[in-house]
Amino acid sequence: MDYLKSAEALERAFSVSKKEGWKDIHFATAVLYAELLFRQEKYSELDRHLKAYDKDLGLQTQKDLYLMLLETKLKLLLRADDPEPAQALMKQLKLLLPECSPKEKVITFRALAYYYTDTDALKNTLDVSLEGLDLATSLQDVPSQGFFLRKIGDTYNYLGQKDKAVEYARKAAATYEKTKEELFMSKAYWSLSSVLLESNQKEEAIVYLRKALSYFKSVNMLKGLAFAQYSLANVLYTQEKYQEALGTVKENISLAKAAGVYDMQLASMILLSDIYIKQGLLEKANSVNDQVFSILDKFSRSYYKANFLKKRYELKRSLKRTDEAFEAIEQELAFTQKHLEATSENNIKTLQVKFEVKEKEEEILRLSHQNDINELEAKQQHQQKLIWRLSTAIAVILIGISCFLFYKQVRQRQKYHSIALTDYLTNCPNRRGIMQEATHKIQKQEITIAIADLDYFKKINDQFGHDIGDLVLVAFANAARKTLSENDKFGRYGGEEWLFVLGTNNKSDVQDIFSGLSKNFANYCVDIKANNPAINWDITFSMGATTSTKTSDNLEELIIQADKLLYQAKENGRNQLIIA
Repeated sequence: MDYLKSAEALERAFSVSKKEGWKDIHFATAVLYAELLFRQEKYSELDRHLKAYDKDLGLQTQKDLYLMLLETKLKLLLRADDPEPAQALMKQLKLLLPECSPKEKVITFRALAYYYTDTDALKNTLDVSLEGLDLATSLQDVPSQGFFLRKIGDTYNYLGQKDKAVEYARKAAATYEKTKEELFMSKAYWSLSSVLLESNQKEEAIVYLRKALSYFKSVNMLKGLAFAQYSLANVLYTQEKYQEALGTVKENISLAKAAGVYDMQLASMILLSDIYIKQGLLEKANSVNDQVFSILDKFSRSYYKANFLKKRYELKRSLKRTDEAFEAIEQELAFTQKHLEATSENNIKTLQVKFEVKEKEEEILRLSHQNDINELEAKQQHQQKLIWRLSTAIAVILIGISCFLFYKQVRQRQKYHSIALTDYLTNCPNRRGIMQEATHKIQKQEITIAIADLDYFKKINDQFGHDIGDLVLVAFANAARKTLSENDKFGRYGGEEWLFVLGTNNKSDVQDIFSGLSKNFANYCVDIKANNPAINWDITFSMGATTSTKTSDNLEELIIQADKLLYQAKENGRNQLIIA
């Protein structure tokens, strides 16, 4: 049933059943009417309606209807500034799960998936969506299948797996097309269009985007319109149709504000600023940019804030408003760090849940296949032998798949172990990684331990910003890779300090490595200095080095000695190697 297009009939059924005292029918229409009010975006009226019914003991005895009412209530609570009521209801729903029938569990999983999506809990969203899809498939609940398929597709999109995201978005759209749930079908079209756009399949994306937009307009759903029109404006922008994009995005700013969709309101304002920049209207762009900056806290994610602040930095630099530019870049780094921490946590979880996705896909496949077998048995009893052979083949396939998944899991764990030992900026070993290399190498051969430190690095950061400082760090790492042999190792020891583990204790060889590294580093810094003419000094580094012997192979003592020699090199005027 399309709630929005059947609104008049639903309202009449609710009213008549209440007036006539048809209790069971009235409870059912009261629950459907609550969902209608949510989809009509009549939130104040919905709040009053829920207060009138969610404590009704008679309704609570009809558990499936009661859970549907709580599902709508949870969606309303998630719109509030205070997160605690929604969190409390989510916990209540989780406690109810063990006592639920399969049908009731599907309703509960839908509510939980909605909550976890809104609160950006990646693993939890995926967990309940997979459980929900499994149950919905067994119950042949097609609308719920579409809902969970869309959630899984959105999760793949967040993980950056665009092919999988497109695959599941198509499945969700195709599933909804079998139902009369036009609202969710249109949302599925919008999700599919979004991921197609990100995959640069623009023509197909526009087809689905216009389908979604047509429905949202037909029922005047502000939230849906805000999302669809933003995507349309973004397409026009990428096609360099700036005047068309301008009109669409201006309309969308007001629309998103009226719908209370702050992420979309700010995204539309940022797109408006981008259009002004393309048109050469920098002061107009700056005015819009300042408006976004003043309400930046309305953005739900650090990732969005960091992306905006990067654009703000570039705009302020082009307007030569240096203080504001540096303020923007400092804040961008803070929000980027926050996002990286959250992403790192999610990536750890992703290593665990990717295989859960695969396993659930196989469970759903087996379930579908089992239904086929049951039907075959009912119609053709004499083919038992064939079924037995088929089952055996499936078992063999599943064993093969299990072995493959185990192999993939081992590979993923190895990958995560490697990530934990790698500096994310320079892609070289971090402190832990290079210390492991040094410990391993000193046990096998006599080596040289060297510590390098970039000269006047703080001056670069203070005067030109951490983004330029990061380029210098990357340049040094690239120079080291180019200079060292396979027998030599290096890693970022901390800040601008680097630890070298050289496979030689010949001082002349170490001096040659230092000279080659200095030359390569200077070459890599040429472009940095060319783009920043105010850096009017040579970007150099100092190094202290000490060699191990059979009687002196304590790694910690060698590092302390190399560090002392490094400071001696600094005191002697920098840009030099001191080796002992």
